[in-house]
Parts: sequence; structure tokens; C-alpha cells
Amino acid sequence: VVARVALPEPVMKAAQQVLGQRLSLDNGGPDGATLQRAIRSSGIFQEAMLAGGLAKAAGGDMKSVLLGLQRQLGAWLGDQAPVEQVRTIPPPLRGLIPRARADSLPLGDLPDDAQMAGKVLLERTDAALSRLRLHQNASLPEPTSRHEAQWSLDLPVVLGGQPSLLHVQIHRDRDAEAEQNEERGWQVRFAINLSDMGEVGAQMSLRGKATGILLWAERDETAAALAEGVKALRQELEVLGLNAGAIVVRNGAPN
Repeated sequence: VVARVALPEPVMKAAQQVLGQRLSLDNGGPDGATLQRAIRSSGIFQEAMLAGGLAKAAGGDMKSVLLGLQRQLGAWLGDQAPVEQVRTIPPPLRGLIPRARADSLPLGDLPDDAQMAGKVLLERTDAALSRLRLHQNASLPEPTSRHEAQWSLDLPVVLGGQPSLLHVQIHRDRDAEAEQNEERGWQVRFAINLSDMGEVGAQMSLRGKATGILLWAERDETAAALAEGVKALRQELEVLGLNAGAIVVRNGAPN
């Protein structure tokens, strides 16, 4: 929309703030600190940061900038009849494997009229906020599991100029005590859909220095390409001081 439509300046600034949240996966991808900042700014921690006195940090996260875009679009468009609802990817639910469906509204299908494009953008913004709240709900701790944590989130990313969403789950074992960080068990799952690779994903576990990885792809040729890189991946893990256990590549998403 930003590249194609002449938007009012306040809407344009708000849209640029949303675009500023994107994480680049080019040149080997982000380092750990950059990825950590992106997760903290994903929007699911907004209320927790506000409660902790971190209003400045919360003001720049994804939930805040989406709310800002929603306000500016509403001020511009006023009360208008909604456009046809777009089909979306499945909602994030606790325990479900992240999936990355292809976008149901390609850029070429966006209307050229500024106000019609603005209505589509407003509807997509509302949907994004609703999905973010579902992620927050899926990330709430179980009342009986004080030491267990699971975070569910979407990260906007760009790879080779192609925008996409990285769907992420981070899980910490329930039996991990705060004073035993080096033995804490972690599991990370993610999925992404790219036009030249299709849907791909990973499940990674880490306890101490021991790690295991499952990679999967819906396309056979993508799975084959991932399998060719297993040896190099194992070497990179060893350089990082990790003990690489099983590294498995499979065709099709895990059940």
C-alpha cells in the first residue's frame, strides 16, 4: 500500500512505523541480540512492560504501532461499510504447531483507489491486532505451572526484498528452576512461507549444551535442499559450542 497509494501524511507515518518493525533475514539472518529485541517488541509483552514501568519500550512495540495505524486510518476514513473479509491463516492456539499459509490477498489485487486501499489496510490492521491478542492469550501461563512458560508470536520479516511472517513458539520446561539456567530446557518452533521455497519450518530443542533439530518443508525440492545443508549446520552448531544431536529433515509438516 505504501509503495502504490498516496496516503495522508499521518497514515503514511503510522504505516512506516509498522514497516520499521520488520526483521531482515538477509546476509545470514539476525544475531541473537537482534532476534531478542524483535521478540520483545512483538507486541505480546506490551501490558507486562507497561506494568513494569517500561512505557517507552512498550510504546515502540508492534501492538502500539498497529494501534497507532488503526487510529490514523479511522480518523481518515471515518465510518464506512467494511470490505469483504479476507481469508486468514489459522489462529494461534496453545500447543498447535505453527503453520505459515500463503497470503490470500496478493499485492496485485489491492485496489488502486486510495480510500478503498485504505479500507483494506484498516481491515488488515484490525485483523492483525485481533491475531496479536490471540497470541497474547496463547502465551498466558498455566496457573499450576509456575516455572513453565510458552510464548506465541509473529515476527514480520523480509528476505531478498520479499516480506513474510515468521510464526514462532518458544517453550521453557516447567521443571526449570530460576537458579539452574544452564540446565533449563527450551524448545523453539517456527514456520515461514516464501514464494521460492514454499512453507518451511523447524523445531529446535536445547538443554544445557545439547541440541536437536527437526527441519521440514512441504515441497520435495526444498526438503532436499535442506538435507544437503545438514552437515554444514552441524559444523556451525559445533563452532557455537553446542553438542548437536539428531538433525532430521522431513517432507511435509509434522502432525
